[in-house]
Parts: sequence; structure tokens; C-alpha cells
Amino acid sequence: MKRILIVKLRPLGDAILAGTCFEAVRKAFPMAWITALVQPPANELYKKSGWVNEVMAYHRGAIDRKSFFTRVLKNSQMVSALKKRHFDLTIDLSAAHRSAQLITWGQGGLKIGLGLPEIKKFYDLSANAEDELKVPAVELDHRILRLIGLETEPHDRVGGYWKVPDEAVYFADNFWKANRFTEDDLVVGVNPFASCASKEWYPEKWAAVIRELEGHGLKLYFTCAPLEKKGLEPIEAALGHSLPVYAGSALTPLMGLYKRSALVLSVDSGPRHLAAAVGTPTLTVWGPEPVNRWHPYTLERHPIAIRQVPCRPCALTVCVEKKHECMAQLEPSLVVKEVKHLLRQVMGG
Repeated sequence: MKRILIVKLRPLGDAILAGTCFEAVRKAFPMAWITALVQPPANELYKKSGWVNEVMAYHRGAIDRKSFFTRVLKNSQMVSALKKRHFDLTIDLSAAHRSAQLITWGQGGLKIGLGLPEIKKFYDLSANAEDELKVPAVELDHRILRLIGLETEPHDRVGGYWKVPDEAVYFADNFWKANRFTEDDLVVGVNPFASCASKEWYPEKWAAVIRELEGHGLKLYFTCAPLEKKGLEPIEAALGHSLPVYAGSALTPLMGLYKRSALVLSVDSGPRHLAAAVGTPTLTVWGPEPVNRWHPYTLERHPIAIRQVPCRPCALTVCVEKKHECMAQLEPSLVVKEVKHLLRQVMGG
């Protein structure tokens, strides 16, 4: 296997979790030319991961918003680029009809993927998927790798599994200096935003948690995407003051900030997976998703603050029936308690 294509056309959190699969393939084929086909913004991370030789970006959502002829052109260009590379092996971790079509049209050599009824025909070897919605999402990726005899390392590792580039470390150092964080400070990154409203908590609850943690001497900062920055205003209004914030579109600086932090406090989102990937403990304020599906970590280093509700999982992007009970019933005192417990764990008492 001299030329290998690994495809993960999924959102950021999924793409980050797939990192252990790329790691396993690189270890098994150290001399192979490995290409990653991923969605932005994950392509930025994979370019600096050390696991692949090149990264190809395919933004399905952006392409689908184009005109018919533009979509045809963009897909034809991608297929042509795949054909030119003459892959011996293609590993499709996307579990999606689009990726299955692309690798088939691109003549991806031996093709392996998940055996869902609608895409199984596209692969030469396919993994069992009868329990697709009942098992952890990462287990499905692992089943695909087992088709070629590979196993992955755990996601939860002290020190992390994703390489932090030097420029990320440099950015974090400057951020610390600019905001007068010292080496003795316990600094907590706070990511309050997710891909849908049902996963997000309430500004006044965030403010209560931040106020309590500041009262215990912790230093905090926000992270968010540029378009999410305005959403910080209600939190800061309830808090009565602003916090330092990183609101950039680049993920590399975020890796450095999270690596430097004592812990990252987040809702269920891609950034909390990035924090875990670089080895930083996390506490997740948990909403409507099933825990076993999206939390492949130990609760010792990556606990969750959660209220049990009968409607979880609901698969709703906006809660319309139960008044958002999963988040509304989750009180700041529980989150503060979990933060303190986690800090005692990671600091050895």
C-alpha cells in the first residue's frame, strides 16, 4: 500500500476524533503517501498533524449552495484529482453517500467503509453497521480499520494525541502575557457555543459559574468563532465585566491556548474534543445528545455536568416540546462543584 486515501467528510468534532485512525494508519504504513480528504476547518489541523503527506479539502455544505453547473464542476475537479493520485487503498470514515460516490468515481483502489445499506455497494470491504445509532461513534471508525487489521490507541491520554505546532505554543505565550496570566495562575478556557442551540446553556448560568470561579482565584477566558463573538455580550452583561477572548477562525492558536490551560469548560462541541486531543482535561456542560455516543473519554479527566431527563436523546436542534429541560434544570452550582473536583483530580489533591 504505497498511496492511501483517508476520508472523513464530517463536522469538526468527528474529524478530530478520527485523528486516532489517521495515527494508526501512519504507524502501520510509515513509508506510504497518505492523503486526507476532510471538511474545513479540520483541514487546517490535519496539515500540521504529522500523520499525512497532503490534505484535500471538500466543503459539502458550501458546494451544495452553489449553482447546479458549479456543483458539477467542483465535484468533477475533485474526482479528477483523486484519479490522478492512483490510490492503492481508500478508507472512508464518513458513512455518507457523497464520500462513497467520490471515492468510487475517483477509482480509489481497495475501498473500505461502513456497511450502511445505502452505501455498502460502493465498498470492496464493509464493516458491520446494524447497530449504528447505539454504539459510540468512534467504534464505527474502529470497525472500518479492523477490516485491514488495525487498532487505534485511546482518545484519552495524558499529554494528548494531537501534535501542537510551535506557532500555537508561541501564540498562547503571547496571549498569556497580553492578559497578564502568570505561571502560577490556574487558567480555564470557556467555550459556550455549539453547532446548534439545543446544546447551549444560558448566559446567566454561565455568568454565575464564572463569577464563582473568579471568586476562588481562577482566571478565565472565552473562545469562540468570529460569528459567535456577539453571543458573548449577554454573558458579559450578566457577569458585569468582560473576559479575554480568542475569537479567531484559525484552529492552530486554539490548540496552543487549550494546551496551556488547566482545563477547558465547554458545551458539547468540536472545541472540547480539540482540548481533549491536546491532552487538556475538560468539563462538558451536557445537553441533549447521548453520552455514550459522543464521549469516548474517561470521566476522571473528562467529566460531564448533566441532568437526567426522559427526552434525551431528542435529535432536535431547537427544543420545542420539553422547554429545554436538559439544560434548564442544570444549575451553576453543579458545574462549579465538578470544576473544583476536576482541578483536585488533575492537580493531585
